[in-house]
Amino acid sequence: MAEMKMKDFDLVGQLGKDLLLVEVTPKAKYEKNEVTGKNERTGEIDGYNYEVLMKDKKHKSIRVTILGHTPIITQQDIDKVTDMKVRFDNLVCNPYVQNGFIALSFKAENMTVIK
Repeated sequence: MAEMKMKDFDLVGQLGKDLLLVEVTPKAKYEKNEVTGKNERTGEIDGYNYEVLMKDKKHKSIRVTILGHTPIITQQDIDKVTDMKVRFDNLVCNPYVQNGFIALSFKAENMTVIK
């Protein structure tokens, strides 16, 4: 039997095509504390998390992080419309293990609202 590795799976390609933006929240910046060796919040914002529902995947949701000092769109703008479809540029998925389970984190370079 052939050995499969995580890089052999197209995780981004399985997200679906209809992504509906529902929430934007700031992402706290973390830095390693040299004394304790732990990552700690700096009080600064490192970027923003954009939560989207995958309409063609039974409305399951994911959060996509985009680094930057200002949000691409505000929560007030999102709340003004019924469905805000978006597309992400250079979206990547990074699997990791948390509490014995496989989890996924998503990052992108940019996001575009589809009119």
